Amino acid sequence: MYSPMNSRHFTAHVNPNGAKYYLMTTHVAPVQQSFYFVNSGFSDDGRYLWFYCAFPPAAGHTVAVLDFLTDEITHFPETLGYGWMVDPLTGNLYWACSEGLYMRTPHPEDKAVCIWPMPADIKRWRIGEAATHLTFTPDRKEILIDVRTLFGPTFIGTVCLETGEYTEWYRTEGRTQYDHAQMSPVDPDLCLCAHEFSYDPELGRSVQPPYIDGIYPRLQLITRDGKREMRRPYGNFATHEWWAADGKSIYYVENGHICQDRLGENEGESLCYIPVEGGNGAWHAHCTADGQYFVVDGSHPYEGLEWWRGCPSMVRFWNRKTGKLADVCSYNPVVEGWTPQRPCIYHIDPHPRFVVGDQWIMFTATTGGRVEVAVAETEQLIRMTE
Repeated sequence: MYSPMNSRHFTAHVNPNGAKYYLMTTHVAPVQQSFYFVNSGFSDDGRYLWFYCAFPPAAGHTVAVLDFLTDEITHFPETLGYGWMVDPLTGNLYWACSEGLYMRTPHPEDKAVCIWPMPADIKRWRIGEAATHLTFTPDRKEILIDVRTLFGPTFIGTVCLETGEYTEWYRTEGRTQYDHAQMSPVDPDLCLCAHEFSYDPELGRSVQPPYIDGIYPRLQLITRDGKREMRRPYGNFATHEWWAADGKSIYYVENGHICQDRLGENEGESLCYIPVEGGNGAWHAHCTADGQYFVVDGSHPYEGLEWWRGCPSMVRFWNRKTGKLADVCSYNPVVEGWTPQRPCIYHIDPHPRFVVGDQWIMFTATTGGRVEVAVAETEQLIRMTE
């Protein structure tokens, strides 16, 4: 069995409560991070682990892969872009950039392949972010992509892997920003996306989207034929959403609450509130396929602020069956000299998620004194919360 415990690149670390996790202490880049929680960095068999790389002071991310069979790490500088997704069956990587959608295998001798060149009709608006996080349709024949432009709409559609043909599902009006598009795991004609903050050039900052018919418009369901449904969230606020494995619900976070929206019902409900002492509650979250175990992150207060990019953070495990909590990582300290006045530009929130059939939890940690990939066993946390 492939495992970080058997790799020379990982070092065990024990949290104060006894929970053990493993830090990737071999570095091919100064900053190394786990994937954003929507997508797993692992292949399903656990052989390949892809992770983000950053090289301060340069902005942006590339990715590297650890092959647990050979125990070798390879960095691929050509993967600079957005939306990285690992094919769970092959370990191949897909990503997007202003030039289009690309794929490469985890094998260093292979070359990157262009799946879909970015259309001129989209490029003319100037690409802001070529994808948030790519996802497959349930039959794995297409990839859903959201392309945000700087001076025009957001484009949401699918790319056929066999032909490279793009099918537009939806484009926003004006400069309205949608992102975080995610395919339903069971319905090939349905996706979830977020009505996002947008940049106001007059104010010089991002602003929250206006309420629509009295509803905070974060949660949007869009179908292949361009129809859109706005879901009213619990507490009339939502962020950091993801699909349930059965496609019957969506989960999200609302001011520290972990919420579930069973599609077909009126609105979401709070499953629990995850406290963060002195902070602003749960931040991002993810759950096992059966919806019984959750992992969350949150920010610790620092210099009178509840949150800023690079602030102290934590990772917690919640057992829905028993209602008990256990820390995975109690305190991620500030590193690299980042401050509220000079925040981190690399989005180093822990972003925890379950991977490899829910056997592991993957997240970003700073407990080793730098930004590193971390992996923890799920079973130990279930035992701690029984």
